[in-house]
Amino acid sequence: MKALSILLEAFPEPVSGELIASTLALSRTGVWKQMQALQKQGVKIEGKQNSGYRLLEWPDLLLPEILERYLVGDLGRHVFWHACLASTNTTAKELARQGAEHGTLVVTEEQTAGRGRRGRSWTSEKNSGIFASLILRPQLPARRIPMLTLAVGIALVEALHTCGLSEAWLKWPNDIWVGNRKLAGILSELSGELDQVDFVVIGMGVNTHQTEFPAELAATATSFYRETGQRPNRAKLLAYVLQELERVLPLLDLADPAPLLAAWQKHDRLLGQTVNVVETSDQYTGTALGLTPTGALRIGLANGSEKVVLAGDVSIRPKP
Repeated sequence: MKALSILLEAFPEPVSGELIASTLALSRTGVWKQMQALQKQGVKIEGKQNSGYRLLEWPDLLLPEILERYLVGDLGRHVFWHACLASTNTTAKELARQGAEHGTLVVTEEQTAGRGRRGRSWTSEKNSGIFASLILRPQLPARRIPMLTLAVGIALVEALHTCGLSEAWLKWPNDIWVGNRKLAGILSELSGELDQVDFVVIGMGVNTHQTEFPAELAATATSFYRETGQRPNRAKLLAYVLQELERVLPLLDLADPAPLLAAWQKHDRLLGQTVNVVETSDQYTGTALGLTPTGALRIGLANGSEKVVLAGDVSIRPKP
């Protein structure tokens, strides 16, 4: 047990320095140093000579001691927390190569070089969202990884609904939107062979607390706070995502992809919409018809033919 766990257990009541010292086998000076370290991490602590130490508020941080209070499954039981990282995916891949086990989680309060799909940057201001990467070691061939990305999207949107953002919807292949603005994104990166994946790193970026965005994102980005007027408990929301993912992941083991595709379709607002598609060497307009059994996007064209999109940018075409 660590000092923060003791304070969380007692919240909002104080805990004497003597009790903390005896529990952790520390000197009183050692306890004081731990409190100073917690305060530097952003935990608001009050210390009084006669009553001890207490939390002034429940910390809105992604520290392991906080996250573990909400976890109910195996995912996220090993957490690597950082105050600031260039990219959680980069750090998670390094850990995976060193043998980090399935379900290991990397979290940070701030990213300086967050990445999205196709090398795009992801805005990651301090304490403004969830910036996390999960290491998975699925028994899947590489061709099935797009389905894993879909599963993470399903888990993320279900968790957002549970926390009160019922208007969140899935935008193929890896985004969560509310209305016509992006709230969250997923970046999957794998290592392995064609017939067997060694590991997959699932990066998740969720805008939770932002009140405004840079000018270039103002028209297309949103946050949980902007949509609801509430700042969610980030650790609890992340725990819900992991809980939902543990529920959805077994669907990947089924020979029939229908249950997973049905779970996706439940939140798919592109379905039936007229969309613009931009691929590497082509762009066109059509109707979103849902997903193929392998997770690609089906597009119906005006001439009655159908295209399958494996990778590309898809947007709902504005109505005239």
